[in-house]
Amino acid sequence: MNLTPINLHIHGSDLIFKVRENSTGDHGVVQQIFQNLDYDVSHWVQGQKLLAYHQEQSKIRQSLIIDAGANIGASVVYFKNTYPQAYVYAIEPEINNWQLLEINTSKYGDKTNFYGAISNVDGTLNLIDPGLSDWGFRTETSRAGDMRQTRVPCISPQSILNNAQFAHMTPLIFKIDIEGAEEQLFDGDTSWMDKFALIVIELHDWMLPFSGSSSHFFKAMVQHDFDFVHKGENVFLFNRRILAPNLAV
Repeated sequence: MNLTPINLHIHGSDLIFKVRENSTGDHGVVQQIFQNLDYDVSHWVQGQKLLAYHQEQSKIRQSLIIDAGANIGASVVYFKNTYPQAYVYAIEPEINNWQLLEINTSKYGDKTNFYGAISNVDGTLNLIDPGLSDWGFRTETSRAGDMRQTRVPCISPQSILNNAQFAHMTPLIFKIDIEGAEEQLFDGDTSWMDKFALIVIELHDWMLPFSGSSSHFFKAMVQHDFDFVHKGENVFLFNRRILAPNLAV
């Protein structure tokens, strides 16, 4: 890979982040996360409560952030610098992105970079390249006769939470940007949603017209007690039961 270093300044730290020189996706994700601050929640009361909750819980046990669709690691770097001491479980199914994720997060401890995808059950999925640069890869259910497709492992949220390494941690943030695969992720048991203080998701009906890719998400969301806030491409679900227990019903 022909990599170009980008100098960043985040929360008082000077960092070097590497991108592929001619990748529209790489430069786009840097723009979104480090310049537009897509995942900054500090301007909302709910976001301030989230940070206070993280700081308080960190005195007892480590916070867990799951980053589904971690791409080249920009979101991981942002989370590691915004939520000190948190453990980040990053998930990326495209091998070249995953290798760059490894490079960009090599300085950080307390993280796992899982090569694969998130889904509602453990197994394998097909990786699809729709030609939308390096940040547009999608996964879909494997079918018989798909031997020419690239297959990647997938893991469910509950399997991560059940892992002995993470079971003692405080589920803090679940970030989801998986290019339409939210259709499978939210199909079935979604009790894991109530365990996280914040769920951040980009929905993709705009990209996949009339596919209903977000329908399972909305059905699952209304089963839980969230504040729903929207900014840019992302929906932020703040868990009222966790962050405002005296107000939750």
